[in-house]
Amino acid sequence: MLHPTRVDVVEQPVLQAHGLSKRYGQHLALHDVSFSVCAGQVHVLFGENGAGKSTLISMLAGAREPSEGEIEVAGFRGAFRSVSESRQHGVRAVFQEFSLIPMLSVADNITLGEEPLTGGVILSPSKARDEAQRLIQLLGFDLDPDARVETLPRGKQQMVEICKALRHRPKVLILDEPTASLSEHDAQSLFKLVRQLKEQGTAIIYITHRMHEIPLLGDEVTVLRDGRLVATVPAATPEGKLIELMTGRTMAKIYPVLRDEFGPERLVMDHVTLRHQVGQVAVRDASLQVRAGEIVGIAGLVGCGKSELAQACFGLHRLQKGEIRLDGQALRLRRPADAIASKIWYSPSDRKNEGLALGRPARENMSLSGLVWGSFASRWLKPKRERAMLHDVAGRVEFPKQRLSEPVGNFSGGNQQKVLLAKGLAQDIEVYLFDEPTVGVDIGARLAIYQCLGELSAAGAAIVMVSSDLPELMGMTHRMLVMNEGRIVAEFQRAEYDEHRILEKFF
Repeated sequence: MLHPTRVDVVEQPVLQAHGLSKRYGQHLALHDVSFSVCAGQVHVLFGENGAGKSTLISMLAGAREPSEGEIEVAGFRGAFRSVSESRQHGVRAVFQEFSLIPMLSVADNITLGEEPLTGGVILSPSKARDEAQRLIQLLGFDLDPDARVETLPRGKQQMVEICKALRHRPKVLILDEPTASLSEHDAQSLFKLVRQLKEQGTAIIYITHRMHEIPLLGDEVTVLRDGRLVATVPAATPEGKLIELMTGRTMAKIYPVLRDEFGPERLVMDHVTLRHQVGQVAVRDASLQVRAGEIVGIAGLVGCGKSELAQACFGLHRLQKGEIRLDGQALRLRRPADAIASKIWYSPSDRKNEGLALGRPARENMSLSGLVWGSFASRWLKPKRERAMLHDVAGRVEFPKQRLSEPVGNFSGGNQQKVLLAKGLAQDIEVYLFDEPTVGVDIGARLAIYQCLGELSAAGAAIVMVSSDLPELMGMTHRMLVMNEGRIVAEFQRAEYDEHRILEKFF
């Protein structure tokens, strides 16, 4: 269990990786990587999707065995053969892909595999719940220990994973994109926890694509590119230099220059109330307007209703009260097909479960909706027009065209997100609803996505952008709405953006 006591930190390696390599057939995913992390240090791993970060931490956590090299930690030197073995030596990991049992409770998931016993032989659900409750309170998370995990939004599922890892305070804690699904408020709670663990002497390996988190938390940064270690530098290294090390090329500004001339009002939500679950009001009396060429952001805590508001515009939730209008005409959206026919598109936050067919090629994912609503829609397939469209949209999102025939499940998160974005571009759409458009995406892919959104805005598209990444919203929107407990409680124009003022409205 995590204890709030401070320890004297000794500057010596707690974990060392010696020449780690991993080969899959002829593909060398990681080549001769060596690095170390000290007690009380936050060591950031930084690189594009596919750079080898996940391969490296999977070996440190015991999920994969290295083809070559050794790991040294707590008197152990060699290769971990299982996650259980790495845990025995004090290494715990919170992966970006969750390892939760959806139908079990929060408490059951937190104690899974290490359940408390009565008399040493009988499982004790009451003890498990009490332990989970104490840990949740100590970490400051808003979690119900009796809630089933499958009912929780992704951000709260992330909190359950963190609780699991910290039930027994580790010597080494690996955090893989821990804020990708958290709101800005929950991310701040996590940062406070990381600092507390650091003071207690825990060695932390931290993976993030959010550039502002690196100097905020990190001490050192190890940059990986194409499976090789490029450099280890101080966390205070300028963003531009880190991006250059990561990509091998100099990058321009992260956010594009947005146009500030707008057309007529396109999408209007007028006093909308809807129910997400029986007896639970997800959105209450919410109103918003989006003009042609405008990007409107929606911010708020996990569970505040921001995703449900966007989903209602795509026919995924029935309205209890209020009205949705497009170009002044009331819409009756019974299903997503009605929204697409009205030239409205929604890009979901969970690309793997809700947006993509992972076993099918990228080309099929991109063109799937366009077969009915795109420029090549017909009773008969039109291969030439489809190929022309695929090359066009792949170019617009900077997706590698030579990989169009590969299954989407083979791709990194950044390329998967590009496929999802291209899917929306494959038809004639005028209003876009993007829900967490860069979740789990590296800076290189973010630049391509941001550039594409800027081009859509410049072309006159009306865009709603839902995001838990407040700096992203501040960089990519003309106007921002803040939601709290299902209501829109504040509105900020771009000239008024101030991080502290915006965060105050989250509560």
